[in-house]
Amino acid sequence: MRILSFCTLFYTLFRGISALTTSGVPQRVALKGLDNSKFKHPLDQDLTSFIQKLPGVNLAEEALRRSFPIIEQGVRLDLLSSAVKTSSKQLPNLHNLLTEACEVLDLTKKGGCEVPELYVQSSAQANAYTLALQGRDTPPIVVVTSALLDRCTDQEIQAIIGHELGHLKCEHSLYLTIGGLASTPLRNLPFLGNAVDSVLQRWRLAAEYTCDRAALLVAQDSNVVAGALIKLFAGTSKYSLSTDAFIAQCVEYDELLKNANPLVRGTIQRQQRTHPLPIRRVSELEKWAKSDEYASILRNGVGIIDKKSEKE
Repeated sequence: MRILSFCTLFYTLFRGISALTTSGVPQRVALKGLDNSKFKHPLDQDLTSFIQKLPGVNLAEEALRRSFPIIEQGVRLDLLSSAVKTSSKQLPNLHNLLTEACEVLDLTKKGGCEVPELYVQSSAQANAYTLALQGRDTPPIVVVTSALLDRCTDQEIQAIIGHELGHLKCEHSLYLTIGGLASTPLRNLPFLGNAVDSVLQRWRLAAEYTCDRAALLVAQDSNVVAGALIKLFAGTSKYSLSTDAFIAQCVEYDELLKNANPLVRGTIQRQQRTHPLPIRRVSELEKWAKSDEYASILRNGVGIIDKKSEKE
């Protein structure tokens, strides 16, 4: 009985140790077979499903996919002529961050998409972007700027790359474009036009929340993603920034907005944005990081080997 207890104790300790990397932090997992519906924001999921069920959507999708290579070719030529393309021989550490993020999100050829080409573009603005549509014959494109690389840690850079991969996995450009085209006739109708524009605006913002979730799935640490976002919002990494203080700032904003002059509140609420308010993104991220939905996705993951630990 004592031998059995010792073996059980040893096995338990071994399981605990094997769940850690050599640095003593929980090992991240690759999410094999991950479907984008598992992490999509509810509004993003609902509207995408609605568009996919519209009559004639297959024809529209085919037309867009046929025209996309022309746009992509122009972007690729511009990047090849003026940016630096990463590879195993060019900026290999950065290239490894990309390939590992693709592994985590199951965004590989086997998972239905080629590993994207990653370019570094010189810019004073910290930014990253993708065309957010998977080409049939060419790998997708992801771009990060030099200012972003200078401002963020490797973990934060990988989380931001994960955000862009989220756009690719969900093919937001495709479905948002179809949604915009399908709603065009309704925009000219009285009373309906503003409502349609409002829905499309909310969808675009929901797509960004979806991709913040993708960033979290890659980092598997909400502090990393929140830290990256706050650095981008603040425009500096010179000083230490607090996620908790930023969330408290969100509460302060909500209270002030609720009691604001109706004219001021209405003006703010009508503002057209390409991305959610910074305070909303961090608070939504923290909320999802504590959800059963997020925990369930990670429980189904398979351990991956950290590239840096492997070399050491």
